[in-house]
Amino acid sequence: MKSPMKTRLLLAAVVGLVVSALAVAWWWPQERVRREVVAALPAAPSLPADRPQLGAALAGATERARRRGTALAGLGEVAQLYHANGYLEAALDGYLALERLDPRNPRWPHLAALILAGYGDFEPAIERWESVVKQAPDYLPAWLRLAEARLKTNQAERAEALYHEILRRWPDEPYALLGLARLDFEAGEWARALPRLERVVALTDYRLGYDLIVSVYERLGRAADAKAVRAQMKASGAYREPPDPWFDALVELCFDPYRIAIAAGARTDPAEVRRLLLRAIELAPDEVAYRLQLVTLEADQRHYPAALAELDEVTRRFPEFADGWARLSALQKGLGQEAAAARTLQAGLQHCPDSPSLRLMWGSLLRQSGRMEEALAELQRSIELRPTEAAAYVEAAHVLVARGEVAAGVSYLRRAVEAEPDNPAALIFLAFHAISTGDRPEADRWMSRVAQQPRVEAEPARRLASAYRSQFGEDWRAE
Repeated sequence: MKSPMKTRLLLAAVVGLVVSALAVAWWWPQERVRREVVAALPAAPSLPADRPQLGAALAGATERARRRGTALAGLGEVAQLYHANGYLEAALDGYLALERLDPRNPRWPHLAALILAGYGDFEPAIERWESVVKQAPDYLPAWLRLAEARLKTNQAERAEALYHEILRRWPDEPYALLGLARLDFEAGEWARALPRLERVVALTDYRLGYDLIVSVYERLGRAADAKAVRAQMKASGAYREPPDPWFDALVELCFDPYRIAIAAGARTDPAEVRRLLLRAIELAPDEVAYRLQLVTLEADQRHYPAALAELDEVTRRFPEFADGWARLSALQKGLGQEAAAARTLQAGLQHCPDSPSLRLMWGSLLRQSGRMEEALAELQRSIELRPTEAAAYVEAAHVLVARGEVAAGVSYLRRAVEAEPDNPAALIFLAFHAISTGDRPEADRWMSRVAQQPRVEAEPARRLASAYRSQFGEDWRAE
């Protein structure tokens, strides 16, 4: 019979063997993964000296990739750091390794496909997106990317089928509707494209479909509708990529302020835009463009104290930057702070005496204050500094007409049109002058120019039409 002591020793030995076996069972797969990750780490490209944060982040991620237990996560972080900061070849190497080592994670083929498609390698990108939609069928961006890739590779029928499948899963999805409308447009089916595009612009407030709907209206002979859409000026017409959380999250690993600012411009949530712009400013405090982007955001959101404070900072940091003074003065004037706006212009001209914009603004302010001689001198100086823009000519014409020098004012307006043939203010001014002098052929000529200019707003156009009718006894009609 065994003694209690021998029994306890035997049990301890068995437990030790079991623990050792478990440890080996854990250690060996982890070690194997670690070794494969280390072998697959992308070759480090040369990094810029002014991005120490990126170097530190990559060093930390690489260290995690070399450890058991964190190797895969570390490799994922390395690949995404490279992707986020524009080192696409290194990022792709990392993603290809992750596809092999972490095959159940659909994020890696999706991100790899984005890089491949960007290179124009659509076939391997399509293969990956086909895999992603099977692994992650609820991830809409992969479906949209796959359909877009089919469209770009002239696989119209397969793209159409994908867009219909997307709409079955996500009814009224605007990018899918736009994709079908593009297919209709290419096929010359403009009447079929139109209701889809009208739905797209309604869903997105013209952020999508702006250019295409104008083209469709024109093809259908609906010129007035095309002009009306252009006149709304609701969108630049630039195509916006669909939201893609897996890709969009890369910005959190980005240390390039330019890329961060670009990402901010693609966001729609003001709080997110502000956060990204503040990060870009923190990384590049002496880059004025990011500060002005923030000013635009704050003004659009009617956060006027924040916009004024940022512009004050711009003028303090960059006193030779004329646009900072111009924007600060314009905002102050818009807020009814007339005296502050004038002081800002005077301070700006002390630092930037050869700024045509500041001379124009100061001349306009002098004109509105009745100081015509001084105003004309400032406006002529602005024209000398920048003769290729119409605004100073138009302002000078206002001064001259107010002084009774109508012929000289008209001469300045003609120079304005020479500088900018489609300038709405000059065209309207010249049309009113021709109407008021009873010169019908000249009035007809300028009315035609006005009618062709989508930037002319509805109220000035209405007043022009009324003046024409009153002067000539009938409505103006385009020939």
